[in-house]
Amino acid sequence: MTDTDPIQPIAVYMVKHHPLEQPGTHDGFRWIGDEQSLRKDLQSLLGPIDVSEVSILVDQQPAGDSWDRLLNALMAGQVRTVITHLAPLSPAQRQQLIGVCAQTGAQLITPSDAGRNRAGEPLRPE
Repeated sequence: MTDTDPIQPIAVYMVKHHPLEQPGTHDGFRWIGDEQSLRKDLQSLLGPIDVSEVSILVDQQPAGDSWDRLLNALMAGQVRTVITHLAPLSPAQRQQLIGVCAQTGAQLITPSDAGRNRAGEPLRPE
């Protein structure tokens, strides 16, 4: 994905290197697989999806250029689902993302609620 490609309705935002991670350690904040397992991981979170509706936005550090693109696409109504790990973001960035998703009606999926909010499934077991 280039910086000029439109962002699709499902946006996955990833931070490649969290400032607190030590060099040479594994990606502690990666909970979505790489390109080979991404489709399977997303389907486990969302149910059946069309991968052409997915944009992968990656920043080297939290809140880089991809962060700005994500927020702009959310405000423009292009994104209906955001999948991200909130831990690498600052408290202000977390609140910003939560607020923008609430304002635009976009669904925010994080590791703590992964898969819980799939359409057609109850939020709580009955």
